[in-house]
Amino acid sequence: MAILPNGVRVRLTALLTGLVLLTAGVPGTAHAGTPHPRFLLTAGTASQGISVLRVHDDGALTPVPGSPFATGLGVLSLVVSPDGEKVYVPHALDGGVSGYRISASGRLTPIPGADVKVGGAPTAARLTPDGKYLYVVLGGVPGRVTSYRVTGSGALIATGKPTAPVDGFSMVGMGGIDPSGTRMRVVSYIGNTMTNYALGPGGGIRRLGVTRVGLGPVAPGYSPDGRFLYVSDEFSLGLSGFRIGDDGSVTPTPGSPYPTGGVPHGIVMTPDGKRLYVPNAVGTSIAAYNAHADGRLTPIAGSPYPGPAGTLPGQVLLHPNGRYLYDIDVLTARLTSRVTTYRIGADGSLSRTSRPEVDTGVVMSDGPIAAMTP
Repeated sequence: MAILPNGVRVRLTALLTGLVLLTAGVPGTAHAGTPHPRFLLTAGTASQGISVLRVHDDGALTPVPGSPFATGLGVLSLVVSPDGEKVYVPHALDGGVSGYRISASGRLTPIPGADVKVGGAPTAARLTPDGKYLYVVLGGVPGRVTSYRVTGSGALIATGKPTAPVDGFSMVGMGGIDPSGTRMRVVSYIGNTMTNYALGPGGGIRRLGVTRVGLGPVAPGYSPDGRFLYVSDEFSLGLSGFRIGDDGSVTPTPGSPYPTGGVPHGIVMTPDGKRLYVPNAVGTSIAAYNAHADGRLTPIAGSPYPGPAGTLPGQVLLHPNGRYLYDIDVLTARLTSRVTTYRIGADGSLSRTSRPEVDTGVVMSDGPIAAMTP
């Protein structure tokens, strides 16, 4: 065997070690270039738990071992961080917000410093698109919005910025932050108001005014480009659509409001912004629309599409490949919430796949409490 200089031997050893690791793999470690697994998370309002399902490339869902994972009681909102590594839930019945780290296997573990009391009953929590600030909506008469800074570890620290009031009788206020991270909207369920805010440096919140929407507004949702906003009006059985101006002002889209054929419960739009889907919790169906350049919505042929018997469709999510839609029900005749998979046709139509419904193991998934990691 040839005698090599010491420096060459070190470099050669490092190179060979790297090749072995790449070809053989290391237990518990993903191969280089392997994408991080994708997960669908759903909280239970009445069961103190967060369900985690593995989302496969072919649209299949499988429960993560140990799911559901314990959290506080009365969860009405759930938000995943932009990096897909953290999830935060407010739990109204004990006045707290909790954060959990999502492992590569999908297990949830509490984040130190991310279990905080918020001085009220939190009904919604939303992260800014950069993941640096968490805004929490507190129920009350009036309700209010407060803010927390998210540290590098995921811990939550109160910003100390003044809270901002929510208009109307807002015991169950729900919020949404636009894709630019500069505006927030909060709707008041008992009433027909949407309060608009400007979000400033350091977690600042400034009330801009109030907009009238339909009765029983919930879960405001934005188009991917942030130009349009749609609010589900449960008591009005339709969607209020708004165009967002450069200054943050909102004006109704042509033809708004749009009937859904039932009690709407939050929207999801395709990444290109050309199609919109909304579950009808009462009506047991999913409405589908073509979204036009001016924000106008027109029904896709066959809409609304029937949901599974004995369920209340509560939230819908899209698979990133654009071929599947997931319907997460609020409540079922079998108690625990189920997820039903639909195939999306080339024209945007929906048809149920042959896959069985997947049991989340949580009870009563009410509100915007389902999310998918990137």
